[in-house]
Amino acid sequence: MTRERFEYLWELYKSGNLEQDHWEELREALRRGIHDAWLEGDLRRMLEDGGQHPTWSPVLEDRVWQKIQEGRGQQRKGRLVRAVALAASLLACVWMAWIFKAHPTAKKQVEVIAANDIRPGANKAILTLANGRQIILDSSQDGSIARQGATTVLKFNGVISYSQAGGQGSGEGHQGPVLYNTITTPKGGQYELILSDGSRVWLNSASSLRFPTAFSGTGREVELKGEGYFEIEKDKSRPFTVAVNDMKVQVLGTRFNTMAYPDEKTINTTLLDGSVVVTEGRLEKKLEPGQQAAFDSAGGRLSVRKADVQQVMAWKTGLFEFDNTDLAAVMRQLARWYDIEVVYKVAPDKTPLGGSISRRLDLKEVLALLEANGINHFKIEGRKVFVLP
Repeated sequence: MTRERFEYLWELYKSGNLEQDHWEELREALRRGIHDAWLEGDLRRMLEDGGQHPTWSPVLEDRVWQKIQEGRGQQRKGRLVRAVALAASLLACVWMAWIFKAHPTAKKQVEVIAANDIRPGANKAILTLANGRQIILDSSQDGSIARQGATTVLKFNGVISYSQAGGQGSGEGHQGPVLYNTITTPKGGQYELILSDGSRVWLNSASSLRFPTAFSGTGREVELKGEGYFEIEKDKSRPFTVAVNDMKVQVLGTRFNTMAYPDEKTINTTLLDGSVVVTEGRLEKKLEPGQQAAFDSAGGRLSVRKADVQQVMAWKTGLFEFDNTDLAAVMRQLARWYDIEVVYKVAPDKTPLGGSISRRLDLKEVLALLEANGINHFKIEGRKVFVLP
């Protein structure tokens, strides 16, 4: 994109006149950082003029100005930092520009009645071994943390892995009964796991995975609650199965995401590549890459639709991604990631929201973004968030 085109789209954004069909074009340019130097200068001027544009707020102004000051202090180290830190901070507010254009101004600032703001989630999980012993992974040291039969459990840089004697994933060396472990992420937690066959699993917040310490026999099966993203090692002789309540996702080798939170209306399996078969009782659907199977337990229906892969995978890439999402659905995501209770004093706004927010922001900043686009007011009291008129 030329700088002239970027400046044109940026000015439309600041004035609140950016049309939806141009939104992705601007967002991609911001992601790539191709005009960071020019953008930094414009932000400086905007801050000096009082930061007046439809999606600005005092919280965001403080964050962006802090990044500018950090950038100034690091100039002697070269241009590696340039405006990259600034652009990363800026995206947190810019990506929400398309939210609720009909109400461009905030009602008031988010009220915080607490000693500290609520920080975002992090790598947190509890590993329950076959003998019932529990290991708090976020506080345990790196290295070998447990041994179960012929399998050693290792932790390194926020990832646990299962190393099996006799060859990883071969099933050789496994003696005695099958031992099962469970990894559980709390609200405000996420974690990565490498199974004994080399398959990788990323668990979202408020989720759990029950799995054998070593796969044996002709199949590989795990049980999921909540949400997980899977990258499965291919093994034609032993298909991989994810059990979610009474539903099963069967694969040979593929990448997919399954979301099965009890407070959501449907259980969704989204295929990124490879092939999966989703079954629920007598219902069966085979997915192609880019498709999503949705099971509505209330209606007993299993349907297939085109997936918004970017939205589905946003949690793994550090974002909340919204596309025609109502506020109640947004707040359910925030409740899981920030470990909060949402209390509705009024009915939540029904206007569909769209855009992205960084999952690395403090809760107050996220709520300020929502308020800045004219939806309900929020008050934080302890770990409760009140939705107000």
